[in-house]
Amino acid sequence: ANTEDTTKYRNPGQLKIYLPKKLLECLPKCSSLPKERHRWNTNEEIAAYLITFEKHDEWLTTSPKTRPQNGSMILYNRKKVKYRKDGYCWKKRKDGKTTREDHMKLKVQGVEVRVCSGKTCLSIWLLRKPIPLPHLAFSHTYIQTKQDLDSSYSVVIIC
Repeated sequence: ANTEDTTKYRNPGQLKIYLPKKLLECLPKCSSLPKERHRWNTNEEIAAYLITFEKHDEWLTTSPKTRPQNGSMILYNRKKVKYRKDGYCWKKRKDGKTTREDHMKLKVQGVEVRVCSGKTCLSIWLLRKPIPLPHLAFSHTYIQTKQDLDSSYSVVIIC
């Protein structure tokens, strides 16, 4: 890769990943993870949280939250925390055993950053190469209505 156009990034597994400078320049600086946000996160915000979380151990939650409030933003280590035991009903696949996954592409400045999202989720991709992050789940519960609290929508990004 052209060193003028890319920046070296070390992930927690100490693998070298090269990110386009234009991608890093457009990402907001994250010195803290907001406790709540009453709007959907932008693609840039999600990418920034997932790229910089390793510098902030205090962002990780050590126990599942029961029915997190509207707007809650929570990071879990999914190997240590059973985050799906949050009091909400997770959609199941047709077999009724496994949680449904809705896949979609997240792009930041035209660069595909991740390949998945929805009521559950999977892993981050930058430049079409997977970045193995340490079993991270980023949960953003948003829009609970008084008419139907059981149908609130939660986006969980699992790495």
